[in-house]
Amino acid sequence: MTELDREAVAAVRMAQITVLNAKWHICEEQAVKRLARVYGLACTPLFPGHPVIQVVACDGRLLGRARRHHGGHTARWVAVPVGSARETGAYRTLHGAARALARHHGIRRHRVTDCRAFVGSATATVPSPWFT
Repeated sequence: MTELDREAVAAVRMAQITVLNAKWHICEEQAVKRLARVYGLACTPLFPGHPVIQVVACDGRLLGRARRHHGGHTARWVAVPVGSARETGAYRTLHGAARALARHHGIRRHRVTDCRAFVGSATATVPSPWFT
């Protein structure tokens, strides 16, 4: 592979990362729009039809994300506050992670509402976030 080929591969890879990042932000904006209609602490899938990553908000204000992590024989929900890549902890349930994000932002809410995202709905028409 020549130096020109390596530069071309690097440029294509950077373009793919840029597109993936843009899709991620679009999906997050759509998730926040779904959550804006819900009073109190709520969560919804970041990618409709894929509940592994959930967006968490309270009264329409984005608090962060919770993602399902499989470690060995157990699965945990990892809470990550908005604007940070640092995890606040691992929890047994999605609702536990959502409550932890609320506590992180100084909000004392105990009830969590699940806001489903339907694949094919008007707010869920974003292409797959993964490259094929």
